[in-house]
Amino acid sequence: MWARLALEKVAHSSLRRGSGAAVTRRGKVSVSAPRTGSVASQVAPAARPATAGPPYTVEVPRPRTSIESPEAIAIPGLSPAPAAAAGVHSALVDRFGRKHQYLRVSLTDRCNLRCQYCMPEEGEEDFIPSTKSEVLTSGELKRLFHLFISLGVRKIRFTGGEPTIRKDFGQIITDVGELNARLVEPLSLGITTNGVRLQKFLPVLRDAGLRNINLSLDTLVPAKFQFLARRSAAWHGRVMDTLRAVGAQDDFFRLKVNVVLMNGVNEDEIGGFIDLTEQWGLEVRFLEFMPFDGNAWNKGKMVPEKDIIASMQRHLDKRGLGDLQKIPPDSPSDVARLWQVPGFRGRLGTISSMTNQFCGGCNRIRITSSGELRNCLFGEEGWSLRDDLRTGVTDEVLTETIATAVTAKFAKLGGKKDMHDLNARGGLSLPMVALGG
Repeated sequence: MWARLALEKVAHSSLRRGSGAAVTRRGKVSVSAPRTGSVASQVAPAARPATAGPPYTVEVPRPRTSIESPEAIAIPGLSPAPAAAAGVHSALVDRFGRKHQYLRVSLTDRCNLRCQYCMPEEGEEDFIPSTKSEVLTSGELKRLFHLFISLGVRKIRFTGGEPTIRKDFGQIITDVGELNARLVEPLSLGITTNGVRLQKFLPVLRDAGLRNINLSLDTLVPAKFQFLARRSAAWHGRVMDTLRAVGAQDDFFRLKVNVVLMNGVNEDEIGGFIDLTEQWGLEVRFLEFMPFDGNAWNKGKMVPEKDIIASMQRHLDKRGLGDLQKIPPDSPSDVARLWQVPGFRGRLGTISSMTNQFCGGCNRIRITSSGELRNCLFGEEGWSLRDDLRTGVTDEVLTETIATAVTAKFAKLGGKKDMHDLNARGGLSLPMVALGG
């Protein structure tokens, strides 16, 4: 039982601003030391059909010694950046032929929750969040959005920390919305949020064309939320209110619920989350617990994908609902393997970062709140776009930094062998709250 689970003290390695990071060449930061009752029937939105995508094939690597720029992607009213004829600049193509058209942007490394798998409890660590001067400004973000879109990025997701606690969050969303409105083909815009403060921003998101909302929710039990998020049960109510509010607007928003499963904590709630998809057209995604600095990961806590699938089927058997149906992904770069319960409106996903990796189809790059470009969730290096911006470099120089970062990307898991190798990184990895997920 989760209630009998002893709360572990988190042995969190130091993540100090400025410590353990050295500039080894222009724009590159090398990290060599620690751095800094059922709600399913309350709303019944329309179902959203899944669409199949072709299987991912890795292209033959080709050497690149300079930035190729045969054409440009034009954005009305904005000066274009060089781009490849196929719509993706070579700066976004790595050694394995993967095209990185998905940009995840952390707006802050601060959060109003203290989820155990993401952040240590107050007083247990010396993690120091970035100061205001270290975080990218809205103007710097706007310039980077323009550049990455010009290079071929077609999907942007805002993460954190918790992005909605940033004071200029609304302005940042408005800025990207104005840029999006100038494009012939709109971007796929999204946000990952804990939902506590999201409701008041829904009109702003709608106006900007941001449709994709991923809601982090690890329990349907208010008392358990206090244990997992270290916040009052009343906050759980606010998250559930957000779920219902977004679900009621499924004419526009596409809602996914992310559930990080941990043995002895919330693996007994798989059935309850499945039942949410009976009347709601949302997607519940079960994630394997991943190792990051300070989150006290161990293999025994992780619920592997095969056990998740078995638990899902047991729930269906218990309710007499037949066999779980596997459905095709929405795109070849999707990280979730998708499933559906016969007759249910929503769908289910499993994200098996540890036991069944999907690195071969990765199209993601990340910018931390302090402006570091990261080529992998598990990578140990970052390239400072913020420092480039503040020294007044041109877009061409920024593009060279981007190309260097993308070219350095490993085939899988940031160059590590498996989950145990990842866990052994210690302070060489960033906490999830600092990286942005």
